[in-house]
Amino acid sequence: MRTSVTFRTERFNTTEVRPHFLNPGCFGEDCAAWLAEALRAAGAGEVAGPWQEDWGWQLRVTTPRASALVSVGLIPEAAPEWHIMVDERQPLLARLLGGRPESMLPALVRAVDGALRSAADVHGVRWHLRSEFDRGRSEGTPGPFD
Repeated sequence: MRTSVTFRTERFNTTEVRPHFLNPGCFGEDCAAWLAEALRAAGAGEVAGPWQEDWGWQLRVTTPRASALVSVGLIPEAAPEWHIMVDERQPLLARLLGGRPESMLPALVRAVDGALRSAADVHGVRWHLRSEFDRGRSEGTPGPFD
């Protein structure tokens, strides 16, 4: 399953550096807020955030058995591209005891994909294996489960 997605849209701010940005390139506040609302509407779990990091924005999505971080940032190119990464977080007690709760990733990735696909002004959606994307070796696929 692919947990990293890139896409293009003109919906979100890519040029106006706001006074509260930690760094000049910390775009994504409006994208993260839109995604948080879409995930809430999809029933993906309890959504907290967004909050700012020095490179972009994050949300925490929590279900009774698991949680995940959803990171949103802008890849500044000639045609800016948005990047969303979904990372599941295993509870400390489960890690210590060696247990592994049921993964929430498939449902959360489907919810992110559904939000992107339902937005008429979002295009060029490409899902990536995180390890390949981080090494710059991914062309991506149209869907997260391709």
